[in-house]
Amino acid sequence: MTACMIVGLIVALPPIAKGCPKPIRLSIGGILLAAGLWNILWYASQHFTEFWGIAAFCSGVLMVITSIYIIKASWLSLFLQRAKPVVLLMLLGFAALYAIKIYSL
Repeated sequence: MTACMIVGLIVALPPIAKGCPKPIRLSIGGILLAAGLWNILWYASQHFTEFWGIAAFCSGVLMVITSIYIIKASWLSLFLQRAKPVVLLMLLGFAALYAIKIYSL
C-alpha cells in the first residue's frame, strides 16, 4: 500500500505527469484506484473502530482522489482540482505514517 501511495504521488506531480507516457500513467492510476478502493471497501469496513481502520479509510479516499488526478482531473469538482496540493500533501503524510510503522516492525 505504501509503495502505491508513493508511486501515485510521484506520477500525480505536474512535471512528472506531463512527461510520463499515457499508458503508464493510466496503469498507475488504475492500480492506485484499485488499492484505494481495497483500503476503503475491505480493510476499513472491517476495522472501522480501530486506528488503522480509520487510517485505511482516509488514505483510501485520498488514493482514489489522487488516481482521478492521474487518470482525468476534469472528472473532479473545481474545489478538489484546486485542493490538489493539499490532497497530495495529506497522502504523503499517510505514506509516511505507513512507512514508519512498517520500519518499526
